[in-house]
Amino acid sequence: MKSTINEQYGINVQEITKMGGFDSFRMHRTQFLIVPIPHLDDEELYEVFYFSQFMIENREPYIASMVLTKQNHLSFEKDSMKYVLLKYSNVSKRKGIQHGRDLARFHQKARAFPYQVTKTNRIGQWKNLWEKRLDQLESFWHGKVHSQPLNRFEKIFVESFPYYLGLAENAIQYLVDTEIDGEPLPIDSGTICHHRFFYRTWNDELNVKLPTEWVFDHGSRDIAEYMRDLFFEKQSDAHSLCYRFFEEYNRITPLSPFSYRLIYSRLLFPLHYFECIENYYLAAEDMKQSYEKRLLQILERSGQYEKFLKSYTNMLAMNTNRIVLPTVEWLK
Repeated sequence: MKSTINEQYGINVQEITKMGGFDSFRMHRTQFLIVPIPHLDDEELYEVFYFSQFMIENREPYIASMVLTKQNHLSFEKDSMKYVLLKYSNVSKRKGIQHGRDLARFHQKARAFPYQVTKTNRIGQWKNLWEKRLDQLESFWHGKVHSQPLNRFEKIFVESFPYYLGLAENAIQYLVDTEIDGEPLPIDSGTICHHRFFYRTWNDELNVKLPTEWVFDHGSRDIAEYMRDLFFEKQSDAHSLCYRFFEEYNRITPLSPFSYRLIYSRLLFPLHYFECIENYYLAAEDMKQSYEKRLLQILERSGQYEKFLKSYTNMLAMNTNRIVLPTVEWLK
């Protein structure tokens, strides 16, 4: 990797270490990250590059910028894997971070992004993406049912899938009703979001925002995924942390009824279950056991997750008396 960096960027790397799961090296006061991007094609990468440039120009703090190769390319290849080189100035640990407030400000700036977005655009595409994902997993499930699952993970998958199929269908219907009945406000226009915004996304040793993790979507994407992550990572504190997160976000950007319904539809869709199954079959053999453990955790907490979904409307009532969400019959 050292010789590749030298060849591509003309940078003489003394030592490569690990930082936040990435290969990293340092020159003077600048930290560099070597980030694999198997999920981004060239057109997506260009859009993400323009996102990062726009946010840097608008003084969003802690953004890592992409370094161009000597041939002015955004990426390079090594051993059939595509990478980008990101850099950022050494920053001290952030004090007094408020995720709701900081995310609202981030979204607020990013809504002004002036260019058309096509490849990384997810606005209005949730229904098609969810249906496609559901059809693929259902087809895979049928195959496993007929082939008699052999190992423990597959038996658990075969038994649990019908429940999550029902939950996913409920989420899709809720989303469709929201898009038919809802009235989007200016606050509901597209913004830069994260592929997955977690509790630790802005809270880890990196202390930097990576544009390679961004997509263009409705801000409710980040809010819902943050809440989902809190449920699994913070457990007993999840409800109070979610309430505080809403309060912080609303203080900067009051959410619309349409936003609240989108958040709920996304929480209803069992993305955590889908990703666990998909990741298990993509994982190397030595990683499979961790996904089996994760699946068991998801199933053990399915009743608590239903209560978490029910509590969402109570959370809204505490935040605002003006918004009444349509209920999901079986969750009453």
